[in-house]
Amino acid sequence: MSPTDLHASSTAKTHAAPTDLEPWWLHADCRFFGAALFFAPEHETPAQRIRRERNAKRICGPCPVRAQCLECALSIGETYGIWGGTTERERAG
Repeated sequence: MSPTDLHASSTAKTHAAPTDLEPWWLHADCRFFGAALFFAPEHETPAQRIRRERNAKRICGPCPVRAQCLECALSIGETYGIWGGTTERERAG
């Protein structure tokens, strides 16, 4: 699933998706998993969020394009989802 696909299928929020997909995403480990792991579903409890974020970060950890993913999220000001192994709160600083 591409960053655009992940973003478009997120039920949590709507936000403008990047228009120029970079080929780095083709090597992302997350492409084998559904968007629900990386974007919070509506009505997620705090315990569910912690578990989901921990599982997503396990996928991001060894990903060969983790740095590019994070750079993409930061460059477009992405405020939703797990990107480059970081949560919304972590990117907000």
